[in-house]
Amino acid sequence: MKKILFPLLFVASFLSCEGPMGPPGETGIETQWWSHLYTVASNDWILMGNGEGDPNSYYQYVYEEPTLTEFIYREGVVLGYQVVNYGTSDELLRPLPDTWAIAENNKYWSESITFDYMPGSVAFYVGYSDFATFIRPGTMTFKLTMIW
Repeated sequence: MKKILFPLLFVASFLSCEGPMGPPGETGIETQWWSHLYTVASNDWILMGNGEGDPNSYYQYVYEEPTLTEFIYREGVVLGYQVVNYGTSDELLRPLPDTWAIAENNKYWSESITFDYMPGSVAFYVGYSDFATFIRPGTMTFKLTMIW
């Protein structure tokens, strides 16, 4: 059986049909990317809402970012990260949005960090589940990566 099957497969591989070559495809577009770090100092966070302790209050900081064009906004991808332990051997990237549970002195709450963007700017946000906005967020570093 092997003596018959092997020659048949060998001959069949040379007799396989090929049609005419199709038209050429479109010229590819080169993917581009850009990354940047943003640091928001503790005293630069802006309290939004109706004041400290208000159930709708949160902290915000907006950066103007001319690299974030209308094309990138519509056709690209924008990824945001919090850079934890920036500049140390323990540095890591935490994808946004991120929520972190915290417990101190028998008090429990969550810190939520997120971002949004539009052509020309990116905004970072920090909110607390207990709305204790009388405590400012610390200095935070973020990384934004754009791919288009």
